[in-house]
Amino acid sequence: MSSTNALTQTNLLVMQQVTGFLSNDFALEDSEGRAVAYGHTRGSAASRFFGGNRSFEITDLSGTPLFQVHDPMTLGRDRYRVTGPGGEPLAELVQRIAFFRTSVAVSVVDGTELQLDGSLSGFSFRLMAGETSVATVDRQWAGLGKALLGRSRYGLSLDPGMPELVRYAVIGSVIALDLIRDKQNRRNSN
Repeated sequence: MSSTNALTQTNLLVMQQVTGFLSNDFALEDSEGRAVAYGHTRGSAASRFFGGNRSFEITDLSGTPLFQVHDPMTLGRDRYRVTGPGGEPLAELVQRIAFFRTSVAVSVVDGTELQLDGSLSGFSFRLMAGETSVATVDRQWAGLGKALLGRSRYGLSLDPGMPELVRYAVIGSVIALDLIRDKQNRRNSN
């Protein structure tokens, strides 16, 4: 992994989401509103129609893949994978059973163990490495017009000393949170 892309140099990210019928794309922006990376929904239209958005590719501004987030079909607890551009594993995420909150265990391949805890209703989360906070994520108001068009904004504050591998796992975890929220909304509407 190389640290030459803007995503690894930015410690305050805004994830500007655009939800469509069969996609859930977004731009990762810096605090000044400049795009530093993009997230694109992947997979066939048929698989997205029946299973929802289950795979994302995060690219730099030139379109070079940085990493991917996958939501494989599983029985039991939800599991997610963050992989490199060639499919090599970077992190494994497992949703934990928790009452009145959302909890996800994140295991990075370098041995880093993270715990993501927070509330889907208010979309406020903290990622911890032991007792140390390494990232926070909060929903931001995008405005009524954007909300009606299916656009959400999330502010992600990252520890500046975070290695690139862990940074990708953390950003992948935030994308997984959005997948968890989407699944929960689909369950509640049935």
